[in-house]
Amino acid sequence: MLRSLEELLYEVMTWLVFYPRTVLLTLVQPLKTLEYCKAQFHRPEEERFDRSLSPPLFLLLSLLLSHFLEIGLHIDPVGQVNAPILQMSQQNLIVFRSLVFALFPLMFALRYVKASGLSLSRTTLRAPFFIECYPASVFALLLQIGMTMEHGLQHGRMAGGALAAGATVWYLAVQTAWLSRGDKSRWKAFSIALWQLVKALAIILLVAIGLAYESHLFD
Repeated sequence: MLRSLEELLYEVMTWLVFYPRTVLLTLVQPLKTLEYCKAQFHRPEEERFDRSLSPPLFLLLSLLLSHFLEIGLHIDPVGQVNAPILQMSQQNLIVFRSLVFALFPLMFALRYVKASGLSLSRTTLRAPFFIECYPASVFALLLQIGMTMEHGLQHGRMAGGALAAGATVWYLAVQTAWLSRGDKSRWKAFSIALWQLVKALAIILLVAIGLAYESHLFD
């Protein structure tokens, strides 16, 4: 038990070092970070992501950080949600947001598996999903911060909107550059990236409509 607590404490403390490092590297050198993530799957499992955070953990921590920022600015994110299922707790909202933003790496990962001619399985989907979690995490962090600024700061509407828009442009630019590494033109890569983004947003919209309908039933 003591050994487990020691490992847990050490693991959490390493987040303080490697989270900001991973954010900075992904933001400034996104393609290099994606290549690093891709290379990790050629290493033994116990040695993977030794110099950064695991991509799904990186996504979760980014959403937690933006959530704590909302709380720090005295914004009640749960109270702003109309769906009863999400009003139960902060934890439900965090889980929901995690699933929402995980849709973006999922769409790009599914596209990669299909384009590579691989049969779809949990094994073939794992590596591209992990790789795509890196840019999706920074996108989620900046987008959530921008939206929080819009709602939580008296004069932050324009700055928050600009940050959210910049995050979207950055995400599309990274995906375009990543997809165009092969023989694809920039415009072809951009159209593919935009289509994956649209598909993820369409699913999110359908879920939002479903939750709104559920809220109407409970009224």
